Amino acid sequence: MAWTTPRDWTGISQDIVTAAMLNVDVRDNLGVLSTHAHTGAAGQGASSMSGLTLAALATLTFADQSANPDAAGELQRNGNDLLFYGASAVNLTAADAVAGTASLRTLGTTSVKAAAGNHTHEVEEVGTPLVYLSASGTAGGLAWSDVTEVVGTSETVLGAAQSPTFSGSDVGRVVSGFWVGGHNDGAHAGGFDYTLRIYINSVLKASNTINLPVSSGSSKAKAISVEYTEESATSGQAVELRIIREALGGSVEDHRTLGFGIVNTFLKAQ
Repeated sequence: MAWTTPRDWTGISQDIVTAAMLNVDVRDNLGVLSTHAHTGAAGQGASSMSGLTLAALATLTFADQSANPDAAGELQRNGNDLLFYGASAVNLTAADAVAGTASLRTLGTTSVKAAAGNHTHEVEEVGTPLVYLSASGTAGGLAWSDVTEVVGTSETVLGAAQSPTFSGSDVGRVVSGFWVGGHNDGAHAGGFDYTLRIYINSVLKASNTINLPVSSGSSKAKAISVEYTEESATSGQAVELRIIREALGGSVEDHRTLGFGIVNTFLKAQ
């Protein structure tokens, strides 16, 4: 059934309205209108509003439903709040919602506020740095032959493990270690590789290797350092400094550790 343009009733013959006329102009056209869907465009329309244009719309007013939306895709007003439902209801007009929830943000420095574009960060020290230094010594204080230390590919732990603690969250760590020592070995053409390592909870975190050459009839000494940084540290972890003295050929003679140390510093951005 299609829409029929109603007749001009002023031209009815003898001013008589028949049942056939009313069936076409009233009954049938009302039947067509009962199935009519609206898109805002001329014609029969459709059930979809994809053709609707809101470019000239000045104000869109939502009636207060006094409840939050509860189905995917719904946009609904509840009091003074406008909420959209995706996987859950999200308040589009709320500010400074909990971290991880989309919302408007005011400027500030707390965890739920937005930082201004011209802000700066300062780094402050958390707690007191934990410093471990060995007893000092000199090459002249003892003869080189008085101490023969482990040489090979195995590690030697320098001192005792340190377990520094701190309070708070989002704390970074800087660990710095050093070793001073040498040898009185003139029999190795390739010298010795000294590898200094930092371990945290028995996991290797940083390593540095230097080569100390040999010279017949004279001793050699060297300082080596190693550093490790991490953005998110864990309080109370065991920090160790270890060394490997590896001969690159020949026999092994005298080796000495003159001193070593390790510094744990914790930092936090403000």
